Amino acid sequence: MTLAEKIAAAKAALVAKKDALQVLTNKMTALAEGDDPDEADALQMEELSGGIEKAVSSLAILEKAEAALARGAEPAGGDGGGSGSGGRSAPAVATGGHLKRKGSAELLVRSAIAAFESHVTHRPVEDIITARWPQSLEVAETSKLLAYGSVQKAAQNPAMTNVAGWAAELVRESYGAFMDLLANDSIVPKIPMSRHEFDGFGKIIIPTREVDAKNLAGAFRAEGAPIRVGAGKTGTKELTPKSMGVIGTFTKELLRRSTPNIEQLVRDWMVQDTAQVLDGVFLDAVVGSAIRPAGIQNGIAVGDTAVSTGNSAAQIQADVRARLTAMTTARLGAKPVWLMNPARLWGVAMSLTASGDPAFPEASQNPPRLAGIPVLTSLNVPAAVVFLVDASYITFAGGSPTFEGPER
Repeated sequence: MTLAEKIAAAKAALVAKKDALQVLTNKMTALAEGDDPDEADALQMEELSGGIEKAVSSLAILEKAEAALARGAEPAGGDGGGSGSGGRSAPAVATGGHLKRKGSAELLVRSAIAAFESHVTHRPVEDIITARWPQSLEVAETSKLLAYGSVQKAAQNPAMTNVAGWAAELVRESYGAFMDLLANDSIVPKIPMSRHEFDGFGKIIIPTREVDAKNLAGAFRAEGAPIRVGAGKTGTKELTPKSMGVIGTFTKELLRRSTPNIEQLVRDWMVQDTAQVLDGVFLDAVVGSAIRPAGIQNGIAVGDTAVSTGNSAAQIQADVRARLTAMTTARLGAKPVWLMNPARLWGVAMSLTASGDPAFPEASQNPPRLAGIPVLTSLNVPAAVVFLVDASYITFAGGSPTFEGPER
């Protein structure tokens, strides 16, 4: 193989390696934030980078040899000062063009290495170039030019829902998420009742069945006799939206300097304090109005309440039995739930029999139960009151609470 053929083969091999490296570089830089590059791709990129550097060096040696031969060659039949009429011209002398192509290849390799290292280390390309090749302005310029022909990861992260300042404050928290936040402090989200969302509607109509002498129960009949015709009576209950809101204030200086972040603290305190207010309204006996909904004790019949007879195990058992009897007498109990303050549950759990055994062992389990019925606790439940409710007869509707962050 002649020297010219070796140079042509070396150039072709170098172009193939550079093309393969460019494909891998584009693949690496297109990876999403947090995604690690494929190990095989990373290894291949490293091998290609080393191979290209060696190929560039080998090509430079061959071209240097070709240039040296060209400088020392003389035309046939001439005196070295020119070419004769029948002579052969000397090979073209290698000029700065070869050096320029060599420099471009090296710059391409270094730019690809910098782009790959930037993706892996999440450092800006400019910082890597400055650290590796502090005297090379050409590498930085080549990297900028390559950016127009390939996809590169920007140093600035995009706006994200969980990054404070850019731009978590723009995310609206939905009703479901808000109620989940309240679950640690409020009794309302814990109750397995029917739930609805207003979603912009002015009211929600809940169909109900009213107690009436006429009903749809089947009746026994003689063969050939008419089949009983029954009738039911339905009604409705309306849920209308009520507004709750609060503003927490702080200065921009405090927002920038506070540790922990004052904005997050204000949000947490809003949730905690709102839980107390929500539970207080839900559990009280106040009649509903245009401003607030009615409490679950509103309109309760006298026979549906009773005073505790005492704290002994026998007295607690008698009180529990009386409440369950009242519930079943009212034909309720499809989804019974106890609501009480944690102090009341602890008192029940520590009640002992005459022999010293736990009188209500279910109360100490997780989740706790009393007479086989789930017990839900919250500090917002009045310490002096225990509720036994049928959750299937309770309906709750919410809107879409929002947190509006401060202007920065």
